[in-house]
Amino acid sequence: MMMKVSLPIAWLFGLAVLIVGCSSSQETTAPGATVSSSANAVSTDPQVNAILESSCYKCHSTGGSAPWYAVVSPTHLAANSASSVLNFSDWQTYDAQKRSAELKSIEHSVSAGAMPPADYTLFDRSARLTEDQKQALLKWASQSAVPTH
Repeated sequence: MMMKVSLPIAWLFGLAVLIVGCSSSQETTAPGATVSSSANAVSTDPQVNAILESSCYKCHSTGGSAPWYAVVSPTHLAANSASSVLNFSDWQTYDAQKRSAELKSIEHSVSAGAMPPADYTLFDRSARLTEDQKQALLKWASQSAVPTH
């Protein structure tokens, strides 16, 4: 006799298999290690660097690895890889004009609440920005931007 599995149970089982298959237990950096060092820090402000590391580097650096939920999020798929849009690992190689453009983009994205994206922070609560963190990033981005001509 064949048992009939209800559709919701089958859907939940499939979702669980997908999650387990996509998740990774490997870390790309040693526990407690930061992606940046003082030599290649993005900002002279340690608070800004800490915010970037906790909320941005997993997707926007080569040292970090986007977790499975970033890879399947619509935002990540639309960007076709966040580190190809902005890569903090390459920040020191950006010329003044590119840095200025990126800082303006960061300022716009953070003030609009677009970064970090909601579909990402839904799963990774540690990447969410507090109001104080947003203000620190906005201050840094607006003061660091060099006018382009």
